[in-house]
Amino acid sequence: MVSKRVLVLGNHASRKLPNILSSLGFAPQVWGSMRHSLGKLRRHKFAAVIIDRKFNRADPLEFILNIRDIDHKVPVVILGSSKDKRIESKIHQQDFTKVFDHNNNDDKLAEKLSQVIKDNESKNI
Repeated sequence: MVSKRVLVLGNHASRKLPNILSSLGFAPQVWGSMRHSLGKLRRHKFAAVIIDRKFNRADPLEFILNIRDIDHKVPVVILGSSKDKRIESKIHQQDFTKVFDHNNNDDKLAEKLSQVIKDNESKNI
């Protein structure tokens, strides 16, 4: 598999997600700022965007809406859910967006992430 960039909005200190993505053949780019992440999205093509909700300095819905202004087809994966059911409902209504529980083990998370990206690649051929 050709290495592809995956943008991660999350904590630089957390190595779990980047390690999983690297093992799948992707090149994770971790950014701790929504502004910097959006700048990267404007300048580069990404296979996917992942938002780690454990890193809670960003509003996931606002970030998704900004992503869609830049690239309406890039898959967005959110790790973790919100207690605000209204916001959660709006997130689930967004195209090319998936929400996964943080409780997945590494193998299950790797499988799900790989599937989302492969599904998107096959739709864009």
